[in-house]
Amino acid sequence: MNLSLKSLLLSLCGLILTALPLQAEEDKWIDGIKFRMGILSNDTTFMLPWVEDENSIIEVNNKFSHLEDPVIFPIAITLSETLMNSWSFRGAFLEYQPLTVAKDLVPYGTTVTPDTTYLRQLSSLRTSLYNNFFNASDQAFADANSNWALSADMTSSRIFLGYYWGVFIPAFEYHRFLKAGVGFGAFYADLSYKLNLCSQYKVTPKLEDGEAASSGHGGECVGKTEIDSASSKGVGVAGITHVTLWERVTKDSSWKFFSAELGINITDTADALKLKNHDKNLSVSIGSASVEYISYTYRF
Repeated sequence: MNLSLKSLLLSLCGLILTALPLQAEEDKWIDGIKFRMGILSNDTTFMLPWVEDENSIIEVNNKFSHLEDPVIFPIAITLSETLMNSWSFRGAFLEYQPLTVAKDLVPYGTTVTPDTTYLRQLSSLRTSLYNNFFNASDQAFADANSNWALSADMTSSRIFLGYYWGVFIPAFEYHRFLKAGVGFGAFYADLSYKLNLCSQYKVTPKLEDGEAASSGHGGECVGKTEIDSASSKGVGVAGITHVTLWERVTKDSSWKFFSAELGINITDTADALKLKNHDKNLSVSIGSASVEYISYTYRF
């Protein structure tokens, strides 16, 4: 990690940590115990950094049964929020994703229909992969398999810490509607992946009334051949987003209906995740999102 990035991260962490005591002076930085129902989303996308615009090639796609989002842990600590006035707030963000293994990641941006039998990367990206990334062995594999696709097996854990500022619509005495906030922070990730060529990425669509369902499809990297691997442990700068549809807050409790918090890296990962057998590296977008359908917080 270069010196300028280290300095920036230290500055960010300093701002975040000084913000937390501000809340403690006004009230406290732990608000209470939360009971919740929802999912924890592992947002990860692999990209070609030398291609502009549409450059995503592989993703953790939760529409496939082997990559579905897990149920969120039902009990959590709630960090305090501070009202800045009757319609704005600020608060802290903390999200942890434990060690997770995801195999046979899906070619990016593809739609499953009842007639889908296999998936591939977009034609322009396959051309770029073949001409600008593949070595002679990879090209020979692609030449022998006309429906080839690129996939990956990934193991990762990540922690996001941040601070955000936002606004909402106040109503009556206790209600807040359409809360939205943005901020910044830092993340730590332990990530490793194996890059695989497939003779085809086979899909088994899940059908409902003869039509493809929105989720639950089967996916498999057939003829899986590992062509490279990369791993890294490190920190980076993150962007933070908070959204809540409706919240009811009293002195002793808080109810939330559809609330989501997302942390995603905004620093490039290509240099950190260096591949062993190829001259160029892939960029990886790393995120962690908690989506709570309903939650109740007992406030201390």
